[in-house]
Amino acid sequence: MNNVLIPPEVSVYIGVLVQWGFLMAFLYSLTTSINNSAKQVVWLSLVMAISYCFSFFVDIYDITYIELFCYDVVTLFFIFFLRYYLPEKRISTYLLFGLSINSLLFLAMHIDVFVRGNYEPWWFWSVYTVVINMMDIIMISIFFIKKDFLRLVHVMDKLAGFIMRAKLGG
Repeated sequence: MNNVLIPPEVSVYIGVLVQWGFLMAFLYSLTTSINNSAKQVVWLSLVMAISYCFSFFVDIYDITYIELFCYDVVTLFFIFFLRYYLPEKRISTYLLFGLSINSLLFLAMHIDVFVRGNYEPWWFWSVYTVVINMMDIIMISIFFIKKDFLRLVHVMDKLAGFIMRAKLGG
């Protein structure tokens, strides 16, 4: 991964900041749920904190995009599992959205670099760099804001309603 726009030395600091953000989200969720019987947010933040803290044990110089893709897919499965048993719509929607975008970008970078053999930076690499970090910030933010600030849940509800009407009508 030495061929990205952000040098690995800087990526380490960004990664530590994101890990710290998910750890703080977990601790915040834990403290706000002490007198509350609903622990969905705690479980979701724990999964994200554990998932991102695994990168402490990953050498940034040796990891491939396909490995990052696999990590995100495994985390997606855990979030889907938790969403089924602990129905928490807003935060899980944002996490599923962010992890899906991240995993698709990791897969696209793998295809670009390792399958196509492209080692020259182009516009997609800039998009990758910005969007990956934006998705991490959005996923951390939802634990603190707890509002549908991007209207993702609203759009998903409208889309689900449209699909249901189309199935019933046709």
